[in-house]
Formats: sequence, C-alpha cells, structure tokens
Amino acid sequence: MQNITTRPTVVLLDVYETLLDMSPVERKVNKILGNKLGYTLWFELLLQYCFVDNSTDKFHDFTSIASSTLKMCGHRLNEKVTNDDVENVLTTLRYLPVHEDVQEGLSALYDLGLRIVALTNIPEVTVRERMETTGLISYFERLLTAEKIGKYKPAKEVYAWAAKELKVDAADVLLVTSHGWDIAGADNAGMLTAYKKHERQMLYSLSNDPDLQIKDLIELGTVLKKLPVI
Repeated sequence: MQNITTRPTVVLLDVYETLLDMSPVERKVNKILGNKLGYTLWFELLLQYCFVDNSTDKFHDFTSIASSTLKMCGHRLNEKVTNDDVENVLTTLRYLPVHEDVQEGLSALYDLGLRIVALTNIPEVTVRERMETTGLISYFERLLTAEKIGKYKPAKEVYAWAAKELKVDAADVLLVTSHGWDIAGADNAGMLTAYKKHERQMLYSLSNDPDLQIKDLIELGTVLKKLPVI
C-alpha cells in the first residue's frame, strides 16, 4: 500500500520499537511477572495511564508511569515487584539495542536530504543519551519529546506542536512508527503516516490505513527516493 505521491519534507520517527529493540525489556518483564504475556500487559497498562494523564490534564513523567504500572501488573498477577525490579527494567530501557535496519535506513534518508526528527514519549535525557551512545544522533535535526508539551502521543496536540516547532505544515511530515495508536494520532493531526511492521505490534482496524507500510527503514528510503520533490 502506498498513498504518498511526493517526497515529504520531514521524516518524524518514533523511538521505542521503531528504532530501538524492546526485546530485552520484554524478557526481563516476563521474568519479573512470571508470565509470558507480562510485558504485553505492562506496556498496554503503561500506555493506558499515559492516556489517562492526557484525559485528566495531568502530566507524570514517562519513567514514573512505567514504574507505577509495573507494580500494578505485579499486583494483578500476584507477583511481588520490588524497587530493585523496577530499577532493573528502567536501566534496561536506557540501553536498548538498535534494530538492524536503523543505521543503514537513517543513512539513506539522510542522503536524500530529508529532515530527520524524533518524536517520542520518552524523556529527552533518555533518548538523547541513547542516540549519542549509538552514534545515531548525527542523523537527527531535533529530538522532540512529550515532556516539552506535557501531553503524550497520540494526543493531537503533540503532533501539531511538533509541526509548529519544525515550522512546517503537518501535511509535509511523514510520521514513521511501529505502533497503531501512533499512526491514528498522526493521521488525526493531518500528517502522512508510515507503519513499520513489527511482530509485537499491530494496526488499529478502526482508524484510517497508513499511507505506507514498510518492513524496515531501508525500504522506506528506497520508496521515498523514487518520489518527486516539490
């Protein structure tokens, strides 16, 4: 599927699971919770309470919500989650490996002269540290994080704020993500969307289809290279 006819000005990239591999966290959380679906339960609950903050006009930092919801999952599954367990998971989140396609894919996008920006719910200090230690920071014009606006994706305000920060129309931005809720949010804000397929994720069937579906960032570079620049 491809509904994009011209090359976008900005490629806006999600981070967790889109660029960074969450497998180490999945294994760790499943072990702590004693359940092979523990990670899925925790991550869904983490997102749920990010969305609760959006709906109640409050903002707790991502790390605090991650910590709280991990303990909530332990209670639900009758597994004691200690402070050391929480710190272990948070430390793992800070040192996630990069997906194999990312280095080559970012290089291809950069060579096309595209503006490459991250838009994430992760605290800025965390994403900046990881991009610097992996050497990927040089590809990025900006690292935009939810804490700057006090709302979490997929709130429409986050995407609108990102476009305003970059001084572009939302329609000139291509949001690339492995999360169906992120696709829905960016589409609602008027952005182009590209879904990077992932076995742990899925599209939301009640939202609009993404403008593009790709297996990795390398394929994204190949597709965008063929499109005319306006």
